[in-house]
Amino acid sequence: MNGAIKDGPKKDFDFAIIGGGLGGLSLAIGLVQRGISVQVYEGATGWTDAGAGLVFAKNSMAAMKKISPDIYEAFAKRSSGQGWASKKTTYMDYRNGLADGELLTSVICADTGQESVHRTLFAKDLVALLPKGSFHLGKRLISVRNIGDRRYTLMFADGKSVIVDVIIGADGIKSTCRKILLGHNSPEASPKYAKEFAYRGMVPMERAVAVLGDEFARNSMVNIGPNCLTTTYPVEKGTLLNLVACRSSEKWEHNDWVVPSSAEAVRRDFAGCGPVMQKVISMMDKPSMWALFDHPDCSTFCKGRFALIGDAAHASTPHQGAGCGQAFEDALVMCSLLADESVVLPEHVVHAFAAYDAARRPRTLKVVNTSRENGEICMMRGESIGRDLNKIKATLDERFHWIWHEDLNQQVASAITMLHEKLNESKSSKASVRKP
Repeated sequence: MNGAIKDGPKKDFDFAIIGGGLGGLSLAIGLVQRGISVQVYEGATGWTDAGAGLVFAKNSMAAMKKISPDIYEAFAKRSSGQGWASKKTTYMDYRNGLADGELLTSVICADTGQESVHRTLFAKDLVALLPKGSFHLGKRLISVRNIGDRRYTLMFADGKSVIVDVIIGADGIKSTCRKILLGHNSPEASPKYAKEFAYRGMVPMERAVAVLGDEFARNSMVNIGPNCLTTTYPVEKGTLLNLVACRSSEKWEHNDWVVPSSAEAVRRDFAGCGPVMQKVISMMDKPSMWALFDHPDCSTFCKGRFALIGDAAHASTPHQGAGCGQAFEDALVMCSLLADESVVLPEHVVHAFAAYDAARRPRTLKVVNTSRENGEICMMRGESIGRDLNKIKATLDERFHWIWHEDLNQQVASAITMLHEKLNESKSSKASVRKP
């Protein structure tokens, strides 16, 4: 690792991160590079292409750099921006999917534009930044048991267990950690169906250019239509085009969230859409069909020395391209709090997690709910907007800026101030109890 930041005070307690996705891995790297030892337990036994492409904007990339320059370096080696230099600062071109690629608006993200990456390949690169022996595959968590008031026993499906002082659940939208922390019967424990599904695929860029033309293939594009949309963007240095085709649906009839589909099913679901959308779905030879879920509500991201980050805390639909970026912000705030010199005992972690919850929960849940709202807008069923293209353009031009232009330094500083306040309150309370 090249980006070692500094060694903080020794943390003489054991950290476990449950989940080896991008949020959990980035947090682990941030902690290790701040002198904190951590073990990462991933339930999967191997790597898949689940999720495929992900998009990022200014706030996400800034968070990566602040967690560790190594993370951003790994990202930059794989990321793809807009293919045309003239679109360098464009986040996404939104087009009228009922017409022949008619431009509705180009949403601009100053300084960075949009960058995209292949999720699985990026995750593998992040694992390589961790110390050997700290990342464990095939460790599916099944339960957590308290040992007194200080430690936890983690039980895994393979029959093994470990004892830790601190648990951070980063195990995705189907999080076991969330169910344990909030209670299995809590209405907040399970994700909610967002009343839409998506077909996903990925094709070589040469084929995409032949079908869509150079501009539409090499640059990020959303085609909007009634109850449907398509999103395309390049990944892997522009060698592949990621394809997503979303459709609204009141019900999801399958037991599994991801099911195999067919080219015929996609064409049937997108019959009547405009020519560019038809070209996009024509490249989906063997698509998978994904139900879209999110976590619109959560009363807390932590209890004791047990906390949630990333999709385990605030999974969102993909319509603002902001979900994974929020996981990087989580990791930045969390590792900054845990590495603070005031956190020297396991009991101090309780206050660090409370500060994290206060700093992160309002912003991330707003991202979840505005993402679902943006999906409705882009499927021409937004409240008070409907199919009015002028209103759709006006809201798209403005709705992303609060996400992108967040002052991350201030967010971290505020969280650390809250931590210090909570620690001082705790000391004062203990002192008053000791008085005769």
